[in-house]
Amino acid sequence: MPRYQYEVKKGPGKPTTGVMEADSQRAAVIRLRDMGYFPISVEEMTGEEKQDSVKHALTRIRLKDRNVFFRQLANLIESGMPITRALSTLVEQAENPKLRKVIEQLRHDVQQGSTFADALERHPKLFSVMICNMVRAGETGGMLEGVLWRIVAFGEQEEELRGKAVGAMVYPAFLLLVGCVSVFILLSFVFPKFVLVLADFHAKLPLPTRIVMGVCEFMGSYWWLVLLGLAGVIGAVLYYVRTESGRKAFDRLILRLPVFGGVVQRYEMAKFARTFGTLLDNGVPILNALRITADTITNTAITAEVDRLHGRVTEGESMSEGLRHAQHFPPMVVNMFAIGEESGRLGAVTKRIAEAYDAEVDRAVKAMAALLEPMMIVLMGVVVGFLVIAMLLPMLTLSSSIS
Repeated sequence: MPRYQYEVKKGPGKPTTGVMEADSQRAAVIRLRDMGYFPISVEEMTGEEKQDSVKHALTRIRLKDRNVFFRQLANLIESGMPITRALSTLVEQAENPKLRKVIEQLRHDVQQGSTFADALERHPKLFSVMICNMVRAGETGGMLEGVLWRIVAFGEQEEELRGKAVGAMVYPAFLLLVGCVSVFILLSFVFPKFVLVLADFHAKLPLPTRIVMGVCEFMGSYWWLVLLGLAGVIGAVLYYVRTESGRKAFDRLILRLPVFGGVVQRYEMAKFARTFGTLLDNGVPILNALRITADTITNTAITAEVDRLHGRVTEGESMSEGLRHAQHFPPMVVNMFAIGEESGRLGAVTKRIAEAYDAEVDRAVKAMAALLEPMMIVLMGVVVGFLVIAMLLPMLTLSSSIS
């Protein structure tokens, strides 16, 4: 279907530009007028313009972009602005071209009579089931503004937690990358030249030197094969992890790893408690809240446990009783859920659990980073030290034999 680039105007504001698909130029003009715009220009896109459109389509919408969108929307609705006008304002302000296109589609759907929740559901990759259900509850209860602020708080907490985890892993990952690249360059290009010099002396070389020489000889001739082998292994692992059975096996393995598994478990507990508590506070029934929460959890092993918990609660068990059968839910979570059920304040208690595990994740990530950094330094020191010793030993042997 042809794509048309348009420039339109609505009221005294600035002209708005965008791209839409239509059967013909006339159909595009009619559609824009139905949306309440006055078309200034509607032209079919050329090849270069289509390439730019593809680049925009490949632009990623980050979690930060989504949080900014909901914050701006909450501010506009709080000021008394109708949602269609608020979305029109955000179309003009959005810097991310892909997000701008999504907001424009949301505005069009709402103008055509769709609810805001239904419009969000048409973009499942950007707006989760939890967000759509919260918005639907807010629209039904006439408290959309409050729900949007809760979504903003939820998203910003998730963004902060993710940022801490990524930030703590940057330096160890950088050390590992630099060390691997350095060793690869030394073995493939530097030490082979040194080996040629030693070969001219025809002297008996120490064992470390002979080991390094063998590795250098292999790397000097077949370094490309090593790279292809590594790429093949990484590709095979990634392909296996993307399968259903591979993903389950990988997630179970992650939870069993020392230190790192504990961080992942705490992160998932924080996400589970925050999502479940937020849904309960917005009037979502417990069974629906469990089903939605299971869809938001990343680790499939914990997702399966939440699914089993949903089945037990459906059969009449309490949340705390069902959680006692879950392997990856710590006793503290089970006991807090029991207290929440007894007091009738399950939503508030789950938020306390989320706050506690946010702090736990922060401490665990810092501890893991503090442990990984010296481990990487020691590992790189041992490898480089072995290479240096392998190079110096024959030089000392030759100098002693000459003297």
